[in-house]
This record gives sequence, structure tokens and C-alpha cells, in this order.
Amino acid sequence: MSENPDIGHPNCAVEGTYALAVLVISGSGRRSGKTAVGCALVRAMPELRWVAVKLTAHEHGTGAGVWEETNRDSEKDTGRYLKAGAARSFIAAGAPDGDPDWALDWLSKVHLPQTDGLVLESNQSSLDVIVGAGEKFLRLAVLGSLVEDWKQSLWESVDEADALVLTGGFPVEKLPCKLQNKRIFWMVRGEWISQELAVFARSRLV
Repeated sequence: MSENPDIGHPNCAVEGTYALAVLVISGSGRRSGKTAVGCALVRAMPELRWVAVKLTAHEHGTGAGVWEETNRDSEKDTGRYLKAGAARSFIAAGAPDGDPDWALDWLSKVHLPQTDGLVLESNQSSLDVIVGAGEKFLRLAVLGSLVEDWKQSLWESVDEADALVLTGGFPVEKLPCKLQNKRIFWMVRGEWISQELAVFARSRLV
């Protein structure tokens, strides 16, 4: 990975480009399938020039800061996005949990030319402030663990999800009642996308 202290905001891309497609993926915890679902959706919409950004409170061995993945063969989540077809992939590591300003500070300074698709892995509910007028926006919550094991940050953002993606056999009856009326996509165990999810995402973003 290479460090990128001044990456640039995708909304400041090439003058005259069409609306940015912003896909925000939150999740119930590790191994819920956030990255797998994100990669599957990147593959499903290859006409967009995707940039992937993983926001995490953990440093993942890189130290705190913003790092760009350059190795498409890396088994890290950032490498998986590149292999899925993303043009660039970053990790913003060491962000204090519950402090979206940390991420928004560097997102507001980045310059990613010719970007028209941005996928963000984060549970931070206020990240939608990066979406400008006229831009396309979809928030998914990927749920694959018992409700009692959900991160606090997910509880703070799941109400804003446009749809829920249930993985690993997660049963809908285990969802809190307030979430059972949301659009729900069930994934067969071991699979991370369905035709219905792909069509739904395309209808919102492409």
C-alpha cells in the first residue's frame, strides 16, 4: 500500500461529469459479508469507474491514516475491490469510532479524477453529507450475525438503510420489528449477490 495524505474529493472530479453514484455499505460486524457484497456490486456495474474506500477504527497493521492499495493480488479487503474491478481502493484506518468528522475531513480534500462510482464501507450514519445535489445514493446494511452482537455504530445507522442484505442464513424473524418493513434481500449461503439485488442497485445508481 502507498500512503495518500491528499487524495481528493470525488465530487470535485472532471468538470461536466454526470452525477456520482454513492454506495454506502454498513454491516453487523466482521465476516458479515460487507466487502463481499460490495465487490459483487462493483462487478455487477462495470460501466462505473469505481473507487472503494473502507473506513475503519482499526489500524489493520498500516498505522493511522489514509492508504491506497496498489496490489490487485492482495487478499486484504482493499485488494479484493481492485480485483473486482475498482479503479482505485483505499483504507482510512484508525478513525475514532463514532467520529465521522475524521473521515469527512479527508474526503472533503480528495481529488479523484473521472470517478463516477464511490463505494464506502462504513457504519457512520452521517457520511451521507458528502452526497451533493443530484447525486445518486444507496445505503445497504449487510446483516450476518445475531442482533445482540451488532456493533453500536450499526444501531446508529441501520434505520437509514434503503435495504437490508441478509447473509449466512440470517432469519428475517430475528430482525427488530422496526426493520422488518424495509426492502430485504436474502443471500443464499456462500453467495453475495442475487439478480434482484443487482437490478435494485442498478436502478438506484446507474
